[in-house]
Amino acid sequence: MLRAQFGLPPARDAMSCAGHRVTATVCELASVGGMGVAPRERTGPDGWKGPTVTDARAGAAGSASSRERGLLPRWVVAAYGAGAAGWVLVDRVVLTWLYFVYVTTPTPTGERLMLPLTFSAVMLGGRVIDAVADPVIARLSDNHRGRRGRRLPFLIVSAVPYVVVYIALFLPPVAERSPVNALYLGVLLALYFTLFTTYVGPYLALLADLSATTADRVDLSTSKAVATLLGAGVALIVSGLLVEALGVVTMVWVLGAVALLLLLVPLTIPERRFAAAVPATMPLLPAIRATLANRPFVIALLGANALWFGFNIVSLNVPLYATSLLGLTEGAVAALMGALFGVCLLVFPVVNRLSKRVGLKRMMIASLVGFALVFPLIAAFPDPPLGLSPLAFGVLVMALAGIPLAGFFVVPDAIIAAVADLEQQRTGQRREGMYFGVNGLALKLNLGVSTVVSGALLQVWGDPLGLQLTGPVAAVAIAIGALVFLRYPEAEVEAARAALVRSEVGRSEVGRSGHDD
Repeated sequence: MLRAQFGLPPARDAMSCAGHRVTATVCELASVGGMGVAPRERTGPDGWKGPTVTDARAGAAGSASSRERGLLPRWVVAAYGAGAAGWVLVDRVVLTWLYFVYVTTPTPTGERLMLPLTFSAVMLGGRVIDAVADPVIARLSDNHRGRRGRRLPFLIVSAVPYVVVYIALFLPPVAERSPVNALYLGVLLALYFTLFTTYVGPYLALLADLSATTADRVDLSTSKAVATLLGAGVALIVSGLLVEALGVVTMVWVLGAVALLLLLVPLTIPERRFAAAVPATMPLLPAIRATLANRPFVIALLGANALWFGFNIVSLNVPLYATSLLGLTEGAVAALMGALFGVCLLVFPVVNRLSKRVGLKRMMIASLVGFALVFPLIAAFPDPPLGLSPLAFGVLVMALAGIPLAGFFVVPDAIIAAVADLEQQRTGQRREGMYFGVNGLALKLNLGVSTVVSGALLQVWGDPLGLQLTGPVAAVAIAIGALVFLRYPEAEVEAARAALVRSEVGRSEVGRSGHDD
């Protein structure tokens, strides 16, 4: 009955899927739904013998439990996540310590290497290049034709230069204030952000290419989320210990070496074995227009950016919450962030399982609603209720925020990977890179806007009222995002995936008939 429902071939027919790329896991996958698919072994373009990607998708589509069961080997899921730990580690070190080196630390003459405004202007220029590079790299990756696939070649060429430029950022050429340092930093930041996008853009798109089911998308997103927290933790905690013991430059070298090893781990994934996507052919501007014409994507983009907007406002002000609103020392920031990220790590397995059972839409809405309920409590920081101490109340609020944070880290990437199926149904092309590229551009613009709003609240209403308002303002923005996301057509997206399965299986049958003839 399931075969008839999905328009699949009879169980007695073996599928060779001539002309399609292969996957190492399809023998296991085709049996997921008990469909009786008996895939014929054939040699793929990388010399591997095994069943095909189409067989995998057919088995997944015919299974009532395909949403809950991942099809990728665990080592692929873990290897994918390692890359996120690498680039997050590097990026967090840059954000945490580059200002310290160029603006905060005095030179032997007592001057700083750079004025704060000069540093900010140079950093802004780098961010502009970063934002512009997102859709450009996305288009190049989507359209790339290479022996290693569409995504891995970009990771290969960018990983080592990315770390080299990261290290060079912390080695200013002149040991005193000089225009040379500003020029040096400007050029290197342009290279740094370009290389960052060259690695991260295709890396994110690889998530969609590798995942045949919702379960795969959730597993890969969870792996990336866990690695992201671990990379950020090392950057924020271990870096400080290394600086105290060995100095900034040695810390940069040590963590750079660790990050490089992590960045190289995803290169062990045989992309063409697990991804069946054909390179796209759409030019840049038509590709951007087609992406923004995808209604489910626009809804997901607006909902996720509302969440990012509110979360950015709150995360930017955590140090001020500790010192100004709660009356604690700077050391309390570690306790607040520890509660936030610690609970988030504990909740990841729950989010992973629930996302497969109830769907991505419900989990995303639950995360939005969770933040909207918790963030208004920030307004009560100066006067903790229930007789709680300031530290206990601050830790409690951040721990509660860690619950929806887990969904925030896992679900949006999985949703973007899912809406790409609609793109293939409409245009016949898979352009996951452009979807993640447009999303990245929006997030970077969002970061700038949320920073301005946060500063405006402090400037207009002052301290403490301006700080107290950051929580309710963030909550309102996130609540609006939840209302927008109610319109996300998850059934339409899932139907598109089923239609693609039918199409792929139909093509495989034609190929099988021609092969048998």
